[in-house]
Amino acid sequence: MSGTEYTTPVPVSDGPIVRTVDINKWFGDRHILTDVSLEIDRGEVVVLVGPSGAGKTTFLRTLNRLEPIDSGEIYVNGQRIGERTHENGTTSEISAKALARQRADIGFVFQHFNLFPHMTVLENIWHAPVRVKGEKKSEAVAYAEELLARIDLSDKADARPRSLSGGQQQRVAIARALAMRPALMLFDEPTSALDPEMVGEVLQVMQDLASAGMTMIIVSHEMGFTREVADRVIVMDEGAIIEQGDPELVFTNPRSERTKQFLSKIL
Repeated sequence: MSGTEYTTPVPVSDGPIVRTVDINKWFGDRHILTDVSLEIDRGEVVVLVGPSGAGKTTFLRTLNRLEPIDSGEIYVNGQRIGERTHENGTTSEISAKALARQRADIGFVFQHFNLFPHMTVLENIWHAPVRVKGEKKSEAVAYAEELLARIDLSDKADARPRSLSGGQQQRVAIARALAMRPALMLFDEPTSALDPEMVGEVLQVMQDLASAGMTMIIVSHEMGFTREVADRVIVMDEGAIIEQGDPELVFTNPRSERTKQFLSKIL
């Protein structure tokens, strides 16, 4: 994908593409997210790091309402996610159909690909734009073919996902998310399920996206990749943001003692 461009939607607003206000999430008596407030600018690449159980994946999943929140506000591309505010100041849940329209603007790449096994690679990519966004099939197929070319998998268009390597499947999952022309891409440890020799090909696709200006929020343990592509690294622990800043500064001169402890085990 190096040196190529892809279509992104016209911004809904000129402010931060992501804004969260005091997000709280409980699982039973476990406080998973505690007053998480954050703003992310358009074109920014943000990597979330921290120990297992810090709340990184849960936070990522709240951004498109895969995980409901108990309190707080989430705005993506100028829209309040999952809720509408009424004239009297109260809020209520939006319909499933309205939520699907919001999610169409947010690409999500999971750890385990989640491709449809009964569909070909090409069908996996063009299916959602036609089914969810109502695009013409001919246009969706053409864009899907373009995306496959950019991830160097044109020769796999008619293959089933099970015949692909893990790295190839993850690249197809990225292309599938891009087919919706999202304003924001979310990645939940996209290389954690891959064999080591397959990690590089997926990180290269993500690096190309970063170079092209795609806004991305990534949960990752790949510290070398984080150093290279992230505009900002955010350290989470026990459901809260404990430190954030330029990756080089955070990694070489962390302010938080907890950050120092975490980094000493992985760097």
